[in-house]
Amino acid sequence: MENIKSEAYGYLKDMFAQHHMVKRIILSFISIIVMGFGICLFSVSGFGVDPFTSMNMNIASTLGIGFGTYQLIVNAVILLYVIIVAHRGLVGVGTVFNMVGCGYSCEFFQNIFEPLVQNNYTYAVRVPLLIAGIITLCFACSLFFTANVGVGPYDALGFMLSRGIKLEHKWVRVITDLTVILIGLVVSGGLTAIFNGNISGVKNIGIGTIITAFCMGPLINIFNKYVSAKIFNVDYEQISKDIAFFMIKGAMLRNLTPEKNTKGKITINSNPYEILQ
Repeated sequence: MENIKSEAYGYLKDMFAQHHMVKRIILSFISIIVMGFGICLFSVSGFGVDPFTSMNMNIASTLGIGFGTYQLIVNAVILLYVIIVAHRGLVGVGTVFNMVGCGYSCEFFQNIFEPLVQNNYTYAVRVPLLIAGIITLCFACSLFFTANVGVGPYDALGFMLSRGIKLEHKWVRVITDLTVILIGLVVSGGLTAIFNGNISGVKNIGIGTIITAFCMGPLINIFNKYVSAKIFNVDYEQISKDIAFFMIKGAMLRNLTPEKNTKGKITINSNPYEILQ
């Protein structure tokens, strides 16, 4: 019981270790709603969605349950594993927002937009939707990461595996992304459809999925530098090339926060407390 109390206190302390927490929490919540909207535009465009979402959409469709509900269940299972195994610095109020809000907000916006494009489903409509989805999703991810009040359960899982198997996070992310895509293909029958030459039988995977894999990182970094960093009054220029580094370092060092510090700009050589401002 004492261990449980200690961990609960640790989580609360972690959540309020940074300055401007009210602002960070509010913007983190807003970013999840925007993220759901971006994923919705991706999905409605018909060019595929990001790997984790594609798996969840395919499995949810196969099981006959709502995407938001299924994503909540999967994220809850991952989060439970993260809490038990990982350092608690990876988990925060933003993790809960991501777990609960992303799927349901996407589902909400899909119910609005899908009927609007059904009768005009041409490339002239689909391509702008794809572009808008990419930009919106990258902005939302940038805002969420920059708020630094917890990472999404799927992202936390990647960080944990990277530390556990001593492999760079970017390669672990490739492995996990390929794995979830394969799971979604198998469960939905998409893999069988590919072997039978029926590409149209593949759902929620397409050029948008590939663009997401290769373009999200650079676009997120642009938003970090020119938008999110200004919103939160921080300088991510020195570490913008490696968001995973920032999140892991912040998570591992969060409990080392001293009582006083002079606030300054963040660089890759900043001390632990500066990184958490």
